[in-house]
Amino acid sequence: MVALTFDDGPNDTATPAILDVLRTRGVAATFFVIGAHARAHPELIVRMIDDGHSVQPHCWDWDSHGHHIELSRTAMEDDVARTVEQIDARGCPAPTLWRPPNGDISEPQSYEVAAALDLTLVTWTLQTCDWHERHSAERILADIDSEARADAALEARSVVLMHDKLKTVRLLDGLLDRIQSRGYRAGPMSRESAATVSGGSYRYGRRDRRLPCQA
Repeated sequence: MVALTFDDGPNDTATPAILDVLRTRGVAATFFVIGAHARAHPELIVRMIDDGHSVQPHCWDWDSHGHHIELSRTAMEDDVARTVEQIDARGCPAPTLWRPPNGDISEPQSYEVAAALDLTLVTWTLQTCDWHERHSAERILADIDSEARADAALEARSVVLMHDKLKTVRLLDGLLDRIQSRGYRAGPMSRESAATVSGGSYRYGRRDRRLPCQA
């Protein structure tokens, strides 16, 4: 199954439209949410759950997002725990996954935090680059079609990284068309995904620590 994942939401600009597309297409996804955003938009978290999506922690707010990997172990655990509390407060099933901001994972600290909160650390396999201003929805889909980047290859077990942005609404529709045309299925992420990590340090979701989306 191709796992559809979205980071940094919810927000009241892009998230409702993304949920509309997913509902129209009859597909569930995983949302790695920012705790403060979940607190500000509880109705969107409720809608995610009502529509069958998975809601998992990302980080607490934009401030911690920018330097999450630099936090002390105690501060990192508190940051993620606060986010989990917001998810729990909306009646969501207990979270099982954690994708840290930017896919940055520090060994052993990140693994210790994940274990303390009974969460599995994950990254992704397909980097859409939808967060980058030079990568339009059309360019991203073209990269997927041509496999212009090694991390743009769409496979049956891909874990696709997207964000709650307006251009991602257009990207999502085209991506679902491609998943269907290749005979794949799309759905939420699981603990046994191709992007589950069990050791090592990562930067930008990569073991080689190279900054993505620069071409």
